Amino acid sequence: MIANLPFSQACENNKQPILSVLQKELKDSLHVLEVGSGTGQHSVYFAPRLAHLTWQTSE
Repeated sequence: MIANLPFSQACENNKQPILSVLQKELKDSLHVLEVGSGTGQHSVYFAPRLAHLTWQTSE
């Protein structure tokens, strides 16, 4: 059974374009603090695709 979790359609719509930028900008980084992570959808999508990073959300 899946819980009724918060969902943001905007996150779904923009996750791939944002990932493209993050892959370039964070290629030499090791850690990310995502401030204002809201639903957490972005971090769930980005973390496995940016596996070299330790991803920390703020909420």
